Amino acid sequence: MNGKEYVLEMDEPFPFAGPDPNSIPTTPGELFRRSTRAATLLELAEHVSPERRAEIGRELLSLGPAALGALYRAAAGRQENAAALSHSLLRLLMPDEIGRELCAGMLREKGAYRVEHGAVLLARLRHPKLPVQRVLRDLDTLGKRAADFVCARAGIERAQLRAAAAENAVDIVKELGAFWRNEGFHGNSENYYSDRNSYIPDVLERHTGLPIALSVVYLAIARRLHLSVDGVGLPGHFIVRVGVGTREEGRYLLIDPFNGGRPVDLDECRVRVESLGQPFLADEHLKAVSAREILTRMCNNLLALFDHQKKTLEAERVVTVICHLQPRDPIPLLLRAERRMRRGERKLARQDFERAKALDPNGPVGRTAGELLRRMGYENPFQ
Repeated sequence: MNGKEYVLEMDEPFPFAGPDPNSIPTTPGELFRRSTRAATLLELAEHVSPERRAEIGRELLSLGPAALGALYRAAAGRQENAAALSHSLLRLLMPDEIGRELCAGMLREKGAYRVEHGAVLLARLRHPKLPVQRVLRDLDTLGKRAADFVCARAGIERAQLRAAAAENAVDIVKELGAFWRNEGFHGNSENYYSDRNSYIPDVLERHTGLPIALSVVYLAIARRLHLSVDGVGLPGHFIVRVGVGTREEGRYLLIDPFNGGRPVDLDECRVRVESLGQPFLADEHLKAVSAREILTRMCNNLLALFDHQKKTLEAERVVTVICHLQPRDPIPLLLRAERRMRRGERKLARQDFERAKALDPNGPVGRTAGELLRRMGYENPFQ
């Protein structure tokens, strides 16, 4: 039997729908039952017709996150048909799983949440089986190399690094910039519109990427050097600010990881913002942004890229993560519904329209969702 006969291209409509994550029970007994059922279904999937495999796919999706363990095992196994089906299903289930992990981590760690952890999780959109902890260890190793480099150049012992970062932050930032350039980190201007520029494992492998992805790596290294750093989301660009005085003084350096980790001044920031037709407001444009805001912006970059490339399902997967990151915002639901309509997933689109309307019952988004629901009712009254 040819294992490829039922595998769909990612931009084609799937013959089955994903689960509503809000309706999935999470009791231990139910999770065990679902995971056991998933393993049984995948064993059956190897030796049945394509039509029956599609039915198995529908049931596996209905099992939700509890099926992930069995799907991972089957995807890495030697049974061709079960592996191919598992790969397809993992791509559909992964965005909700990423979103849940991100929100759980931010709720648990609050302001201490490491943005690089979230950014590595996002890379599972492209690499579903990515070993997240291994990538985080790679960042730890990079941070240790940076510490050795900085200490050697500054003529201090590793035990003195924390005190040096507090007392002489400017010197530490200068040496970190030298390390950054020595490692070859740079902005990818030649192939700017590649999704690999947004994924941290690819950035670490190729030492290039988008401004925001490079900034996440820079932030991760700088914090391992005990520097006080934050991301800064300029319009159309992303940089880093490093505190160089006491918190009360509010003094900081602005660093551009995309352009060699070099300092930038207020005039450069002003020119960049005003070139986009906006007035430059230092307090607004140079404020620190949260991990949630950084991850949402990374997702928005991917969404714009996939929409431009007309990869509708990939765009929908990214918006699913945004729905988790912005659970009270009806706009991501509206965006996802529109992409689901393009794929012919009218039932799922209707669910999103209804949720968007409930979140903004009297506002413009809610009214738009209500109008689209009425239009769907006229055009397809039996769906």
